[in-house]
Amino acid sequence: MQFRPTFWPTLISVPAVAILVLFGYWQVHRLQWKMELIQELQIRDSGPAIPLLLDARISADDLMYRKVTVTGHYMHEAEMHLLNRVRNGIPGINVFTPLVLANGGATLLVNRGWVPIDWPGTPIEELGDEPAVVEVTGVVRIPDLPGWFTPDNKPEKNNWYFIDLAGMSAAAGVLPFTDYYVFATGEKALSGKPMPWLTPDPNEWHVDLPNNHLTYAITWFSLAGALFVIYVIYHTRRRGPDDD
Repeated sequence: MQFRPTFWPTLISVPAVAILVLFGYWQVHRLQWKMELIQELQIRDSGPAIPLLLDARISADDLMYRKVTVTGHYMHEAEMHLLNRVRNGIPGINVFTPLVLANGGATLLVNRGWVPIDWPGTPIEELGDEPAVVEVTGVVRIPDLPGWFTPDNKPEKNNWYFIDLAGMSAAAGVLPFTDYYVFATGEKALSGKPMPWLTPDPNEWHVDLPNNHLTYAITWFSLAGALFVIYVIYHTRRRGPDDD
């Protein structure tokens, strides 16, 4: 058997194999990073709720999936509906309501939970003149980016297809929200007449980050190995009597 590499296949194959191997090692690095991130978020998810402090020095990434408590009153007249939320085959919406915080008057957006699509809305006329002060327990979330096929939001119709904190704050007529929102897991009235508690979806607040980097790494390494084998086979031939 003789191995006789030729110029052009070698010029193409060797860099290609090197690039595929580098992609594989990059995915291994990403795998380690993702595992550490998931472990950190799971620690936050399993910890006790802490009072949320609106401190500019604390980033949204530091708060993501952290259990928190906030106190204030809801702006029910400015609630917003996130559409296309299906639960157990039943179409519905998630109700987002601005919460005016008791400590300073800043406004935070709260996902109060899921209701069926035919929900008539919050009966504001039953609230009375004095809004109820509530303590909200929840989980800090960062909005996901809209997909390619996600429709545009229609604030004038209160039809929201993805969470746009800047657009929602403008629609509510308040200062821009923080770059995160709170997914409510419980509410407790401290004064006034509270509104009925909506239904949270536990699958929406627990840590559920995809981790496919091991699969990607195996794919890149496999492609590199396959290309290398093809290259060797292509340039290897049996020795004939004239090769001596």
